[in-house]
Formats: sequence, structure tokens, C-alpha cells
Amino acid sequence: MATRATIAKMEKDGSGIKAIYLHSDGYLEHAGRILDEHYRDESKVDELLAHGDVSMLNENIGVKLDFMDYKSFHENKQCRFYGRDRDEHRDFDMCYDELDLIRFAKNSCNAEYVYLYAYGYWYVYTVGDSSYKFVELEEELYVSK
Repeated sequence: MATRATIAKMEKDGSGIKAIYLHSDGYLEHAGRILDEHYRDESKVDELLAHGDVSMLNENIGVKLDFMDYKSFHENKQCRFYGRDRDEHRDFDMCYDELDLIRFAKNSCNAEYVYLYAYGYWYVYTVGDSSYKFVELEEELYVSK
């Protein structure tokens, strides 16, 4: 069974939040760690979101491969995108604010985690947490060890 997540970035100009769906391995120890260690640069986050919904997140954006070629994806440690690799157009979605992002994650993605890049840092929200509070991803990774 997949652990779904939403990956998002707050736009600097305040125009909203770009968000994509992540199908597999969205839990902290995988997706959270990869985002924290390999997607700290804003331009790389922008590139990730530009590809739209992602089936599997990995260290590198990578290049187009056959969607069913699991071996090459793993060897190259690259992401597997629905649009680029399976020719299904799945662009990013726009949310108005953090609450709208949480609604999108719950209702459209059935996500368990929401990762938000804002102000040069990653934050995470666990869906179902009634505080509706994002916490710093690094802090949450450290606590979960």
C-alpha cells in the first residue's frame, strides 16, 4: 500500500502555493529525508514541481525513462513522474494558503503527509493533526530517529 503525500512550495510573491501529489513512500524516513537532503535549493524544488505529480520521489530529477523500467529509475536514483515518464499530463495545483493546501492534500491526494517549502526551509504537516500546524522538517526528522 502506498503512503501518499503532497509536496508544495509557497510562492515568494504571495500568489499562492504550488502543490503536487506523491504516490509512493511519502513517509518522513523516505520522502522527508530525500527532500531535506537533496531538495534544499529553491531552483531544484521549482524543477520538481514543474514536472507535476510524481509516482516515486528520489534524489535526482532525472530524464525520461519508460515508466515500467524500475531498474533504471533505481540505478539512476531518479524520480518517476506521471507526465514525463508515462505521458499523463498532471500539472501542479495552486492552493491559496496553508489551510487550502491541507484540504487539497486530504481531499484530492488522500495524503498522509504534506511537505511545504517556504522561506528557504522545508516544513511538514501530518494529516489528521488537529493543530493544523506545520513543523520544521529537520526538527521532525531528528525527533523521529
